[in-house]
Amino acid sequence: MQLDDLSGVLEPATGGEPAQSCWVIGPSGSGKTSTSRFLLEELHVDFGVPWVRVECVGASRWELLRDIAAEHPKVAQHNGMGTAQLLTKLDDADSDPFLIVLDEFDGLEVPEVLIDLDRIDNVSMICIGHDEAEAIASVPNSVDDLRNGPTVRFEPYTTKAMVKILQARADTGLQPGVVDDDQLERIADEVAGSARYGVQSLRSAVELGEERGHTSVTDEDVADSFEHAKARIREQLLASLSRQYHVVYRVIREAGEDGIRPADLLERYREQSDDPRGRQAVMKYRKKLKRYGLIDCEGDGSSRWHRWWAVDDTLKAPLREPVL
Repeated sequence: MQLDDLSGVLEPATGGEPAQSCWVIGPSGSGKTSTSRFLLEELHVDFGVPWVRVECVGASRWELLRDIAAEHPKVAQHNGMGTAQLLTKLDDADSDPFLIVLDEFDGLEVPEVLIDLDRIDNVSMICIGHDEAEAIASVPNSVDDLRNGPTVRFEPYTTKAMVKILQARADTGLQPGVVDDDQLERIADEVAGSARYGVQSLRSAVELGEERGHTSVTDEDVADSFEHAKARIREQLLASLSRQYHVVYRVIREAGEDGIRPADLLERYREQSDDPRGRQAVMKYRKKLKRYGLIDCEGDGSSRWHRWWAVDDTLKAPLREPVL
């Protein structure tokens, strides 16, 4: 259904008209990015509609414009250009519809780039995020097309749908009989509709079975796979974040099991960052780290007295850290 909804929003681009900018909203692992990429690749192959996907997390205005210009079919030269030059190149490009996926929109730190993109003819933005109200609130008032754009909502996969996804993975990557239907359903029940968690759990179960010398996955392998999968996902998510997130995470992790209060976190972050941001930015970093399951807190974390700690104190950020 979401594929049809998004296809309907983007349909004008297949006839040479700009599509309305839109939102793709839902929880992690619900297929937002994979579905969007599948559809956009179809539009490119079948109708020649160009598109680009950029990661918002930690990216500067210049980095986003540079990556967009690199994929724009009418921008021939962009290397070595500054922000103003990139904008001029994009503004001057005589283009048919061009679709821009702003992935991980929650991590956008430079909302002014939305004004830049809104001013470019025939550009449509597809903004992928988790929290609709929070995302729309961050959009400048002048960017009406996006603020008022339609929303395609993704929900967690049902257990039945999750089993189909896992079965397809098993059929493609495993020999027959390595994992049985009951085990796939056990994984689907556990992962609560998250395809990312489900696929990683299946992978972990197979790896554990191989390490233990099993010719097929056992129920014990499945039971042990979930924590392995969570650890791998945490590592991947942390690696996907920018340097500023890593500094905040490192400060929280170094505080140990006692945790750290927001005021102390801000102070230590400013001491350790080579380009420290303000309090609101640090709150945003903290919120995303929690959403990714990398940190946790007392209560809802809204009080200045609530302490924050790392969920897995063995997981280091990909920065130089002291050996503990």
